[in-house]
Amino acid sequence: MNINLHHKSKKVLLINPAKKDSFQVTRIHMGLTLLGGMLIDANHDVRILDYAFLNGKFTKIPAPVPELKDVISDFKPDVIGISVFSYLYNEVGQMLSEISGLTDAVVMLGGPHFAVFPDDFIQNPAVDYIFQGEAELLLTKTVETAEKNNPPVIIQCPRPEPGDIPRICIDIAYGASFLTDYQIQLSRGCPFSCSFCNIHMVGGRKVRKRLIEDCVAEIVEAKNLHPSIGNISITDDCPTADKKRFKEFLKQFIKAKTGCTLSVDNMRADLIDEELLDLFVKARGQNVCLGTESGCPDVFKRVNKGLEIQDVIDTAGKVREHGLILGACFVIGLPGDSSARHEDSIALAKELSPDYLFWNMCVPWPGTEIGNWYKDNGHIADMRNFSTLIDPYVNFSDPVCWTDSFTKEERIRAWLKANLETHLWFNAEKCMGKLQNICKKYSLEASLAQFLRRLYPEK
Repeated sequence: MNINLHHKSKKVLLINPAKKDSFQVTRIHMGLTLLGGMLIDANHDVRILDYAFLNGKFTKIPAPVPELKDVISDFKPDVIGISVFSYLYNEVGQMLSEISGLTDAVVMLGGPHFAVFPDDFIQNPAVDYIFQGEAELLLTKTVETAEKNNPPVIIQCPRPEPGDIPRICIDIAYGASFLTDYQIQLSRGCPFSCSFCNIHMVGGRKVRKRLIEDCVAEIVEAKNLHPSIGNISITDDCPTADKKRFKEFLKQFIKAKTGCTLSVDNMRADLIDEELLDLFVKARGQNVCLGTESGCPDVFKRVNKGLEIQDVIDTAGKVREHGLILGACFVIGLPGDSSARHEDSIALAKELSPDYLFWNMCVPWPGTEIGNWYKDNGHIADMRNFSTLIDPYVNFSDPVCWTDSFTKEERIRAWLKANLETHLWFNAEKCMGKLQNICKKYSLEASLAQFLRRLYPEK
């Protein structure tokens, strides 16, 4: 990458806000490390403040998490960039208010939120620029010419080609020396059309494939620079979209002998075969998480995955045969779902008996097939600041969509029932009273009894 030495070097602070909840993050925000590395290459001084990572109990940082006011006072940034996820909408607003009272730095927003809510924060006087799309091609120039703007400048970003996607730079992140889980994307984009997914608005349908050799070299370099890294997480939108290519990555990763384990956030059941699993095991792969979505055949068919529930069951069996950790991801409230049909999902979860489970509440994102379905057939609430999961302390928000035949209260009951009956998710020691009260409210005493029998089998 060419470095322009004819501009004034800027101090840039990149921030990932976080909720004050019990969900744990073991990784540093990948997008900020990519963009930060680009700015470093362009001769700027960059710091990354990832509160989701720093607040995680698994991060094990001995020093107190730095407060934003102290970082701004010490670093004195010229530019502040904030990554915006929809479930952090409120936190971003609060952070903008805090920043406006601390500094006159230029403030830039970006992130996946603006793919679905492009008009948000335009009226906020603390915001000077909003990036819509992937910022790699336009961020550096914008930083170098940054100035205060009211209203903010909206920047429409073209998607970078694979060769324009930079390497991750974690050195500039607070707490980087304690990082144990290094994430990387081998590609961006997904060619499939699942009805609930908005990837066509974020990463696109075209799969942009980075050179495997570059990805492996990046992993090796990161491990050499940061010996604390013990696991490599592949976070592609669809890592096995090109199965042959993913197998080549596994072969090269094995040859690299990094000493790290390997994990993959998600895989399609129909894109996994025996050869891939054999290579994954040799690469010290740890887990396979399958998008199971629903156990009801009719509901599952409407997702448009292009496979059958039996494919999921068969692949889960192969994963088990290879001694890998099995994960499963369900969605409650898909079109056609109901309290009765939700029982099929619980039955499938029990049949698969995965090592970990995600029971996600449906979100009808604008621009998706499900979003359009709910406009015509149901009710939609504000999707901003909504977390799709119940946390281990039984904290959750009301569902953001429902129908007259599968009401908001029925969905909450289904959410609780699934988590109680299929895995040991809730922290009973710290929230037993709350758990008992909510189970009484939703007539889930029998489900709570199942949960406790599995939690305390000797009693």
